[in-house]
Amino acid sequence: MYIMTLEINQKCNLKCKYCYLGEKDGSKMSITTAYKGVEIAFEKVKFHKDRKIWFDFVGGEAFIDFPMIKDIVAYIEKKNQKYENILQYSITTNATLFTQEIIDYLVDKKFSLKISIDGDKSVNDRNRIAKAHYSVHDKILSQLDLIHGFEKRANKIVQVTNVVTNNNYGSYADSVQYLVGEVGFRMIDTGIDYYSDWSEAEMTGLENEIRKVFDFFIERAYQGKGFRWSFAESLVDMKKEPCKKFYSCGAGIVSSYVRHDGSLYACPGNLNKEVAMGDVNSGFDRKKMEWLQQFDDIDNKKCHACSAFPVCAEKSCVMMNIGKTGNPNQPAPMLCWTRLLLVKIYGENKELISHIAM
Repeated sequence: MYIMTLEINQKCNLKCKYCYLGEKDGSKMSITTAYKGVEIAFEKVKFHKDRKIWFDFVGGEAFIDFPMIKDIVAYIEKKNQKYENILQYSITTNATLFTQEIIDYLVDKKFSLKISIDGDKSVNDRNRIAKAHYSVHDKILSQLDLIHGFEKRANKIVQVTNVVTNNNYGSYADSVQYLVGEVGFRMIDTGIDYYSDWSEAEMTGLENEIRKVFDFFIERAYQGKGFRWSFAESLVDMKKEPCKKFYSCGAGIVSSYVRHDGSLYACPGNLNKEVAMGDVNSGFDRKKMEWLQQFDDIDNKKCHACSAFPVCAEKSCVMMNIGKTGNPNQPAPMLCWTRLLLVKIYGENKELISHIAM
């Protein structure tokens, strides 16, 4: 499978404190740039036996330019009449702009849907702030009929992303319990703000919260009311044989991120200009591609001596490492902390985790 993310705009009706895009300039990807990105994905998938292409649409807020999404999808499907690749679509949204027309379209085109909400009103609206000064939390909840209607009609679970950062980590367990138990979401993808600087006290507090969520996750499973949780999926993955390929995510090789201006990146983990991989006009920079393809070990003695090394995916998170530490061989501190916590919880609950199916 080849995965291409299209950042179709730099527009948003919110001003979230932790947005990885920072200040947005209101620009929009040109349709020509979008088409060229699509062309690249069709060329890249020729090297994949399964002939699958996954197009992921993001913004800003992608639905501000809903007509453009439809134009791009129409172009993809027309082009695919010749190739007959297997197509998948997904979109990430702040869930404030849904209409019945949008939901009907997502169902018709078999989109997967990812929405962002951090927790209850006090937690969510702490960082996710509407430019028009309404409660983002309340607006999302007013859309629940449309969201759950999508799940029923598409037969797909909506993925909820909640971000944990320095100013809300103390409410993490309550937030997950709220999103699952009260709002009714069934897939929680937690994103820790790795670019913030975390103190020892904050990390200890976050560990306590994660352990509470783990207990809640197990409790719900026993009750027959289980939900999917990204942290639990990482724990289950530790049952498997370690991946033999060091740079296992393959970002930049089997996936790419196209910015609104047409520049190409390996992934959204680092969108600084110095790690750009090329652009849609000239294609990928051959030297940078070769460097990624040859990235098969980390030059860090501390990493090699770490007990988590055999099951650590974070050591090869090259773009995040460069973004946080400036060194591909020096993992971001919170990435290391998260992996070590996973190893600890797995060791304490190995028998229990062996029975979890994800």
